[in-house]
Amino acid sequence: MSTAVGRQSGRQQALPPLPQAPGGSRLLGHAPQIRQDTMAALHALADNPGGVTGFRLGPSPAAVVSSAATAREVLIDSADDFGRGQRQTRALTPLMGNGLLTSEGDLHRRQRRLIVPHFSPRRIPRHADAIVAEAERTVADWRDGVDVDLVSEMNALTMDIVTRLLFSASTRDNKAMAQAITEAFEWEMHAITSIAALPMWVPTPRNLRARRNIASFRGWIADFIRERRAEGAEIREDVLADLMAARYEDGGSMPDDLLLDEVLTAWGAAQETSADAQAWTLYLLARHPEVQERVRAEVDAELGTRSVSYGDLARLPYCLQVFKEAMRLYPPAAVIPRQAIRDTCIGGYAVLSGTMVFISAYSLHRREDVFSDPERFDPDRFTREQEKTLPKGAYLPFGTGGNVCPGSHLAMMEGHLLTALLAQRLQVELLPQGSEIRPELLVNLRPSPGIRARVTHR
Repeated sequence: MSTAVGRQSGRQQALPPLPQAPGGSRLLGHAPQIRQDTMAALHALADNPGGVTGFRLGPSPAAVVSSAATAREVLIDSADDFGRGQRQTRALTPLMGNGLLTSEGDLHRRQRRLIVPHFSPRRIPRHADAIVAEAERTVADWRDGVDVDLVSEMNALTMDIVTRLLFSASTRDNKAMAQAITEAFEWEMHAITSIAALPMWVPTPRNLRARRNIASFRGWIADFIRERRAEGAEIREDVLADLMAARYEDGGSMPDDLLLDEVLTAWGAAQETSADAQAWTLYLLARHPEVQERVRAEVDAELGTRSVSYGDLARLPYCLQVFKEAMRLYPPAAVIPRQAIRDTCIGGYAVLSGTMVFISAYSLHRREDVFSDPERFDPDRFTREQEKTLPKGAYLPFGTGGNVCPGSHLAMMEGHLLTALLAQRLQVELLPQGSEIRPELLVNLRPSPGIRARVTHR
């Protein structure tokens, strides 16, 4: 239990105590539970009506935040009291430099002002056709009746999509670069989640391989930027072109080193999260045939056999409800880490400077006082009328406040399109080894050990 005390109405209060783990042991940071199943351990800690629970992560104080009110305190009301934390920054900086996922303060605010308008609802429809084209090409490549790992396939698909949207290019014919990207992201996951992760400068085999991969990946993107600079007046409809043309308030453009960091940040934020969100959606649909039939009925009635387009989305509301409900149960950004940079309070409880704070969207989305029968997959929670009744901040698939995901509108459009397209084109049958999986917290919430399924064309 944290030894911090707080003041509320003139009374001192300690953080709420740890719940008991099965067998009576405390869920301390050094206990096996937090290492072996981080998501389950944090969710157990979050079982507190007040929305904040203190514990220790090894020798350091920590807290889990799991209500709309306490999450708002950390991310909005007292956001200046919290930073990203040393572990997250140390893991992301080698690949993403000073991009939006690692930068803070004035630099972060300046970059957000420049970047966010390019991902506004008004700007994203132009990307819809590229998303559909890449998805249709992937589906066409699958042999009828093939057994696949849906997690792996969705990773490949979203990698193709993000490369197309960012650079008007593809990794399909560059297997070495695609492998370097995957391994670089895996190193980030290890650096964030492993207690024994060593800094990048330590010459372990893992770190040496990561250095090579990161150098290759960053060099590949730098080549795109140099080539685009050399093209001069040629205009392309991609994110790189948007960011190169963007101007600060003083009329200056983004320097190439920061441009590289922001492009890599956009890639990292978009690819893995989209892949996991779509894999979870396919998994849930396969496990709930009655929901899948409603999706197909909607898609078949509106589209028949033609390709989905952005203009169709308003007539496919149930597909969007399904995707939103999948992200309620399994939000890719299931835990948002922060670290107190000064003594502060959450929910009336004192939080000491240096305390790690884990905002558990996974647990917040399962609060019984907000979502009745919260473990049930029920897309009707997200009809337009029902969604309006949700308390503000009760649903945080993309975070909130000054660090809300800039690409949330694009991600939602992509998920909407892919849910409709994959339901229209494919029949997904879970194989015995793919029917029971658990959520594993890496950088995102990934289905573990993967989702084995048989895919046939409709």
